[in-house]
This record gives sequence, C-alpha cells and structure tokens, in this order.
Amino acid sequence: MAATDNLKRGLRQLYLQKRRALTLNTVLQKSQSIAIKVLNLTQIINNNVISCYIPINNEVDTKDLIDNLLEQGKTVVLPCLFQKDHKYHFGKFINRQELKEGPFGILQPKNPIAVNPSKIEVAILPGLAFAKTGVRLGYGKGVFDKLLSWSKALKIGLAYDFQIIDEIPKEKQDILVDLIVTERLVWRVGGN
Repeated sequence: MAATDNLKRGLRQLYLQKRRALTLNTVLQKSQSIAIKVLNLTQIINNNVISCYIPINNEVDTKDLIDNLLEQGKTVVLPCLFQKDHKYHFGKFINRQELKEGPFGILQPKNPIAVNPSKIEVAILPGLAFAKTGVRLGYGKGVFDKLLSWSKALKIGLAYDFQIIDEIPKEKQDILVDLIVTERLVWRVGGN
C-alpha cells in the first residue's frame, strides 16, 4: 500500500507540474478541441443529465462545453460541498452568476439543488492522468470516486494528450472511466 501511495504521489506531482506549465492560450486551444469532440459523442447527444466540473490548475477548461450543454437544454450538475451535512453531492448548475468559491478554491453553486447520482447519465471528469485501462488519477481526496461509486453513468475523462499513460495503480475505491477525450483522440477503454 505504501508503495502504491508513493507512486501515486509522484505521478500527481509530475502531472500537476506538467499541467501548470501550460500557457493559458494552450489550455484554451486544447480545451476547445476537446469540447468539440465531447459534444459530438453520441452518448452526449442522446442523454440529458450530465455531470461536469469547474476547472482548477489548468485542467481542461469546461466553460464552452458547459455553455453548449445548457444551450442544448441539458441539465448540468457539479460536485458541491453542501453545508447541511458537510459532504459532497451533485448540485444543479444554473448559471455562472450563481457560483461561489467552495473548498480548495473550486467554484460551485451558491445554493445548490441536490441531484441524485442515479439521475446522471454521463459524468465528465477531470484528472491529473489517465491510464489506458481507464484508471483515473485525481488529487487523492476521492471526491468523484465517492460521488460516482454506484452510478451507472458513462464516465468520460477529459485530458491533454500527455496525460494518457500506460499504467496507474488501481485501488478498490477507484472508479474507472469508459472514455478519455483529448485534443487529438477519443480513447475507448477496452476498445482501442
């Protein structure tokens, strides 16, 4: 377990450093390419309740993606820390004006309306790195792993090309993604 923790810690530091080295222009260009690919996925076109995220630390920017989903009449939900129980739940996203800073400097709805994870049809996830096997490396807090642990939603990881690696150690609580979308490709886990 300690060896796995050390390996994951090292991978987190490496890929966070690589991502932070990206210029804003590069992030926006790559994010736009990724958003176009995501919006053209049949799984997005045919489903209506989609979880997403507000980016931090040069994660793939989801602003255009979220705006397009809302314009298409889709329901977009975000992970939110709810004050009533101090736990993360999905909250309905209405518009940017109703966002406030939450834990870790991540924006979230001010007065979130809870959405049951079973209603989510597609979950769009950030990550520091993704293995070709679908293992996602996050920041190590397990927020998405807990929120989506029993969800049947299709899970899509958004990444830059350099974030796809051969292997990341999988632990029992880690959820797997079904697709990884980068600026150049859509990687179907188990099907490429």
